[in-house]
Amino acid sequence: MIGFGLYRIRMSLKKVDPEAAKKSVMGGGFYRMSPKAHLVIGLLYLALGGALIATTFGWSPLSGLTGKPDEPPAPKKHSTGIELSK
Repeated sequence: MIGFGLYRIRMSLKKVDPEAAKKSVMGGGFYRMSPKAHLVIGLLYLALGGALIATTFGWSPLSGLTGKPDEPPAPKKHSTGIELSK
């Protein structure tokens, strides 16, 4: 996701050739967007990629919406019923 965001930002910084824009070899859509639109979408992709990486390392931005306080996990028990220490 971060790589695609960087690609979109790179597309926004590229100089647009007016002749190539008229011919549109690829058919339009993605390649006909303005450089500003590529920049905004690229920044959004970078933000989303950063959020994905942060959630991988334990960040939970919506945890406060559940109404439950964060509780530590219950201690693990062995099959004999004895609590195991960390």
